Amino acid sequence: MVLLYKPEFVKHDGGSPIFSVDCHPDGTRMATAGGDQKVKVWALGPVKNRELEGDPNVARTLATLSDHFNTVNCVRFSKNGRYLSSGSTDTSIFLYEKRPGPGRAAFGSSDEPNVENWQNVQALKGHASDVIDIAWAPDDSMLASCSLDNLVIVWDPATGQRVHTLKGHTSFVKGVAWDPIGKFLASQADDKSCIVWRVDDWSIVSRITEPYQSSMGATFSLRLCWSPDGKAVTTCNSYKKPSHTASVLERGDWGSKFDFVGHKGPVVAVRFSPALFRSDDP
Repeated sequence: MVLLYKPEFVKHDGGSPIFSVDCHPDGTRMATAGGDQKVKVWALGPVKNRELEGDPNVARTLATLSDHFNTVNCVRFSKNGRYLSSGSTDTSIFLYEKRPGPGRAAFGSSDEPNVENWQNVQALKGHASDVIDIAWAPDDSMLASCSLDNLVIVWDPATGQRVHTLKGHTSFVKGVAWDPIGKFLASQADDKSCIVWRVDDWSIVSRITEPYQSSMGATFSLRLCWSPDGKAVTTCNSYKKPSHTASVLERGDWGSKFDFVGHKGPVVAVRFSPALFRSDDP
C-alpha cells in the first residue's frame, strides 16, 4: 500500500509554490525549492512520525538558505549526502556543504536561526537564463544543469569549472538525468526531443522525438528519470491517443516500448523509488 501525506508545516513564505523536493540519501532530511527565493531543509522525522510532528522540542525546519535572488526551481542532494545543490531563475547554481555546529539566520532575515550549518561553498555561473533542473553524476564527480538558454552544462563541482557545454536542443531544456551506470546523460526539451549523450566524448548517441510529437505545448519542467538498474529512462510530456503518458525508452535502441498511462494532463516529472519492493504473494 502507498500512503500519501502532506505535512502542513512544510511550506514556504507567504504560501509560495514549491517547485522541487529532494530527500537526503540517509533519509533524515529533505530539501525544498520555493517561489520565495529560498531553499529550506526539513527534518523527515516529524514527517514520518505524527507524534514527533506535534512535539515542540523536535526541530522541523533545519535550515533556510536565502542566497538566490529569484525563484528557486530545483534542489538536489549529492549521492554521498555531503552537498546540496540549488538552481534558480536568477541563472545561478549554488552548492551548499553541511559543516559542523549549528547554523545561524541570514543577516536581516526574519527566519529562525538554522539548526544545521549549511554553508554556500560554490557558485556555478554560466547559464544565460533560468536553470530548471540539475543532476549529480553517480559518483558525484560532475553536476549537470539545464536551462531556458537551450543548453546543458556539465560542471566539476570541486572547482566550479565547466567540463563541457552540450549544444543539441533547439528550445528550452527542462530536464536532465544521469544514467546510474555512468555511461550516458539524458536531457529533454521543449523542442519535443530527448537526447542521450555519451559521457566519454559528449557525442549524441540518440535523439528521440516520436513519443512527443503529439504532446500538448510547453510544461514547467521535463524532469526525466532513469530506472535504478539503468535499463531504461522514463521521459515526460509524451502523448499516445487518447492519453498523456510517460514514455519509457529502453537502453540500447532507445525505442519507446511502453508507457506509463493514467494522468489527465502532461507529465512534468518522473522519479523512481530507490528501494526495491517485493510482493509477499506466492
